[in-house]
Amino acid sequence: MKVGDLMPLISAFTFNISSILNVGRTIIDLILVWYVIYLLISMMKQNMRTMQLFKGVLLILILKMFTSLLRLSAMDYLVDTILTWGVVAIIIVFQPEIRGLLEKIGRTKLELKHDNLSDDEKERLMDELVGAITKLSEDQTGALITFERRQSLIDYINTGTKINADIKAELFTTIFWEGTPLHDGATIIKGDRVVCAAAFYPPTNQELSPLYGARHRAALGISEITDSLTVVVSEETGTISFATDGKLRKIPRKELRASLVNELDWFNTQEKDGE
Repeated sequence: MKVGDLMPLISAFTFNISSILNVGRTIIDLILVWYVIYLLISMMKQNMRTMQLFKGVLLILILKMFTSLLRLSAMDYLVDTILTWGVVAIIIVFQPEIRGLLEKIGRTKLELKHDNLSDDEKERLMDELVGAITKLSEDQTGALITFERRQSLIDYINTGTKINADIKAELFTTIFWEGTPLHDGATIIKGDRVVCAAAFYPPTNQELSPLYGARHRAALGISEITDSLTVVVSEETGTISFATDGKLRKIPRKELRASLVNELDWFNTQEKDGE
């Protein structure tokens, strides 16, 4: 067989390899795009501010399509200007959310210290927490306790006083006693450790009843930009409230333990890992 006779076969083989590579690139490209979209949707579901941002961007894009179709030059120029400078504004205003998204992209699984604890130890920690919060509520001692979940709270931990202590009921009642310099901010729990006290959060911009003070505004603020759980004890009434996903809800004392177990999900970790 001559070399010239083999050329069509070589060309066909090269074409097939090229086609397979192009299909592979397209599949990888689509997978990456859908993964990024999934991360964006996941972040927005956990954050009211990013959901509002998404609605605003969607509205501007629809407006851009409208002005382009109708050839409204002045309005089209204004929308283009908003889009150009809006990217810079988004990066500045939503810097914590963007950092959280980048952390999530680079993290396959967040290992929490309480995952390695026995059920008896988890029960003991829960007893300490319930006892401390109940005591603070009965004494009408204002308190702000935040539990880190999937999203890192390192930026807010750095605003407070580092502690790195065991979870003990006496520790919380001491921290939030009005005579201590640490009582005015939030105490943050990471895994099975109290990592800091006197941390400060950006307050919410929601309109709240005058019955809610600075602690409630701070609790809502941190819940709007992270997936954390924050427990608030009112100084005026002793009422216990949970702040999650930009919402505040009151928790009766008799339901405190069950509500904490449900929110923290400590006792379901092994079940989920086995699914």
